[in-house]
Amino acid sequence: MFGHHPRRPELQRLTATQRRRVVSRARARRIRCAGCGGRHFSVGDAMFAGFLFVDTDTDEYTIALTCTNPRCPAPRASVTLHAAEFLEPVA
Repeated sequence: MFGHHPRRPELQRLTATQRRRVVSRARARRIRCAGCGGRHFSVGDAMFAGFLFVDTDTDEYTIALTCTNPRCPAPRASVTLHAAEFLEPVA
């Protein structure tokens, strides 16, 4: 029950460059951890979210964030970004 779970096909692994872009955007938006107020996160996978809700732009992704504070009581978070904010080269 608690063993290895297969990777979900809707999740997209990010490159190191894409992860750095996500961190940069999260800092620019001043995102804080709801559990401890921290501002440092590790970046997980992205999930295309442009089809989920009527008010969601068609190029939006939700990206998993994990607070890096080992004492954080609720380390899971996310940020929603447009594809051009992290997937494509910054001009």
